[in-house]
Amino acid sequence: MKAVLLEEPAKLSLAEVDTPSCPKGGVLLEVACCAICGTDVKMFRRGHRDLKYPRILGHEIAAVVACSEHPDFKAGDRVQVYPGIACGVCPLCLQGRENLCGQVKIIGFNYDGGLAEYMALPPESLPGGLNIIPENVSDEEASLAEPLASCIHSQSVSRVGDGDRVLVLGAGPLGLLQAMLARHNGAEKVLMAEVLPDRVCGAELACPDGVIDLAKTSLRQGVFEQTGGAGVDVILIASSGVEVGELPSVLSPGGRINFFSGLPKDRSEFSLDANTIHYRELALSGSYGSTPADNTRALSLITDGIIPVKRLISRVTGISDIEEAFLGVEKLKGLKTIIKF
Repeated sequence: MKAVLLEEPAKLSLAEVDTPSCPKGGVLLEVACCAICGTDVKMFRRGHRDLKYPRILGHEIAAVVACSEHPDFKAGDRVQVYPGIACGVCPLCLQGRENLCGQVKIIGFNYDGGLAEYMALPPESLPGGLNIIPENVSDEEASLAEPLASCIHSQSVSRVGDGDRVLVLGAGPLGLLQAMLARHNGAEKVLMAEVLPDRVCGAELACPDGVIDLAKTSLRQGVFEQTGGAGVDVILIASSGVEVGELPSVLSPGGRINFFSGLPKDRSEFSLDANTIHYRELALSGSYGSTPADNTRALSLITDGIIPVKRLISRVTGISDIEEAFLGVEKLKGLKTIIKF
């Protein structure tokens, strides 16, 4: 079968590899489409903490069951794939926090992913690792349930809810999903901040209450102008190009900052005044990936038309164009690029 294989940093190829067999108790999937994530490009260029070489990339996946040895699924089922394969028995798994399992394998990182014609899922991944795609949802839309799920997880951790003033830093695909979701979760005001001109304009796709153009104004000035000096209750970091040290100054009392996006190693350390956190009751949180429950909810929100992910799809192409597709994502051309098989 054809597969996108990352053999080592910066060495990506379209390769012919053996088609996997159906695992005992698992399923064999024929991939319908797989969206390219910015993390895929990061792994291609610089590697990743959880990446093991050589690796078939791709973790935003919609597929069709080709063969099943699991009672909950049959050949022909259209499915969306949750990319974590957790142990299922540790305390974190039993708490529904499978993404933090110490034994978790991640599809497309340390387990072969969806940028291939076929992929196999072991019984450990089932049944929670697959969601049946409803008839009114396209494969392309279903592949975007995974990034939406990561936003759901982020907003659950940071407790976005009714009446919140929410600031999303970054107006790329994930920032747009965060903004749409914050509105659905009851946010009273949703602001976005971005520095790149194309993405400042594109932020309107998420229908925010205001867009702060960081090429023209400071974050602090923009936030206070948009909130009448009150600041925001929640900051969701959906961009790696963030100066973290200034963020507490735009939070209202009791405000929360969520590190949804990882930061470059040379800018991941910062200093904060602990007394500011103490007296103003500020909270910092991280969120990494998602859980099976988050993916189920994400597909439901797409199915019900609540989060219109289709508007984020800029390009659909074939696997033979993978190099050009990766370069386009790296150069921030458009929003989501999807490889269709």
